[in-house]
Amino acid sequence: MVIVKKNQKKSNYSLLILLITAVLNLFYGCSEDSNVVDSGKNGSSIEYSEPTRLLGSPYPASSKPDTLYIIEDPNFTDSQLITIQSLQGLLAQTKPRIYRLSPGSYSDWLYDLKSNYGVKTIYTYSADFEGLLKHFKNEIDGYILTKPGQTSIHYAFSLAGLVNSIVVLDNDEAIIKETGISLTEDVRNKPYEDFITRYGDQVNKDFLCYQTASKAKFLSDYAVFGKGFFFYDGIRSSLTSKVFSEMNNNAVLLGWGTSEDQLVEVASSNAIIVDAADWVVNLSTLSNFGVDTKQLNYNNNPDVLEKVHTVCFLMTDGDNIQWTVGGFKEGSNWYGSPNRKKANIGWTMAPALTELAPTVLKKFYDTAGREKGGKDYFVAGPSGMGYIFPDQYSDLENFAVKTAEYMKKADMRILNIIGTTVKEDYLKPFLEQEQIDAIFFYYYYSYVGGEGNIYWVNDKPVITGRYQLWGGEFDGPETLADKINIMSKDITYSKAYSLIPVHVWTESVDDVLTTINHFDDNVRVVTPDEFVALIRKNIQH
Repeated sequence: MVIVKKNQKKSNYSLLILLITAVLNLFYGCSEDSNVVDSGKNGSSIEYSEPTRLLGSPYPASSKPDTLYIIEDPNFTDSQLITIQSLQGLLAQTKPRIYRLSPGSYSDWLYDLKSNYGVKTIYTYSADFEGLLKHFKNEIDGYILTKPGQTSIHYAFSLAGLVNSIVVLDNDEAIIKETGISLTEDVRNKPYEDFITRYGDQVNKDFLCYQTASKAKFLSDYAVFGKGFFFYDGIRSSLTSKVFSEMNNNAVLLGWGTSEDQLVEVASSNAIIVDAADWVVNLSTLSNFGVDTKQLNYNNNPDVLEKVHTVCFLMTDGDNIQWTVGGFKEGSNWYGSPNRKKANIGWTMAPALTELAPTVLKKFYDTAGREKGGKDYFVAGPSGMGYIFPDQYSDLENFAVKTAEYMKKADMRILNIIGTTVKEDYLKPFLEQEQIDAIFFYYYYSYVGGEGNIYWVNDKPVITGRYQLWGGEFDGPETLADKINIMSKDITYSKAYSLIPVHVWTESVDDVLTTINHFDDNVRVVTPDEFVALIRKNIQH
């Protein structure tokens, strides 16, 4: 078996998303309309509450929004969007009032908020930077001056939420002065260590944003909103060690680095959970809705068929917050595929979306396929509450408890873990949780390193990937089907069951359908819940 290092793929989707035009944005809102856009004849059709949080949640909350000022990205420079990000985060500390129309699914989520939650939208400042600042100037205390592309941007965004001040790059300072907003602090030449010394004891220690300065127009609203660290340095640097050591156990890191395994390894050793989110926008707004998220399709008692080989396809990368909120629904390869409901498919998804973007998660659930042979089912993405390596996590027992709590809130019962060992010591804490029925386990360096073997822990199955639908050095549809067709059909034997990871950056829903079309008649494709139920029912353990 060839061991292939997992791709650095969490940010790859951004190149695709940035090619999507602003047509979708304009479809749902016209920048020339300076009036309030009515939420529709019937107003709110979905009941929603103030944002809800589990006890000990690391995700900040304020109040549910009722009116949003719409910002259309193409109408602003990058430096202006950086300032708008900081303003969005500041306002959200009381109640979200800004929403950015960016490429991807953000038009869809806004349309959903307007149509189903009764949220009103105002487009008066959708292309008016100075007007937007003047409108909200009395709700902020000043501005923090920084430089483009400098690490002082990290200082500015970390400070902004603490002193109620927007972040301004020096090339826009003249515009800011015209609005009458006064200078709070000039941090252009200040090192981040100075921020830690002066303000470190005031920062929220339950989450941090690990983000390069070049991506400051993404994610930064959330750092300001929650008053968290916003910084970046080498994952093994002294600065990173200093910041990580400041965090509480089971704090969450939102963002991404340059090395997936090193980021997750170092974070895990510090009891920090990773949520890939470095290209996301609007989290400070989307996180402040309270809605129930319930899957509409369970089958815990599927029919038992003799002499078949049973297959479960599971799409990768649903733990990627930026992708699920940004392009997951748009891409015709993925959830937006017109052929999605023609096959039984499992999707990984972050249970943290119940608090980061609950209306988005609800939309996925509500639009899932429910007809026989075309069902969608959602599994908690790696590795539960967020991405960790269990064997390296320094507070595993508490992480497992929190994972079960978030899975219950997200209505999930199967957990996908990416790790380096299937030793019982590191998996039992999860399978002791009543909420978790099974683990789908992938080895980091090869998702199918477990060769499809099934282990039993606490009378629950740990199911490893057998083959993977992954372009390049792994199987495509035809070669995968050839391998499956000759597998065991003895349903009492573990080799009669195959978990197939589907790599979303190289394969699609259509590729899954092509594979199925090459299967023999005695190959059965089921959803993850059916897959686990059949294994527990048919295999002695």
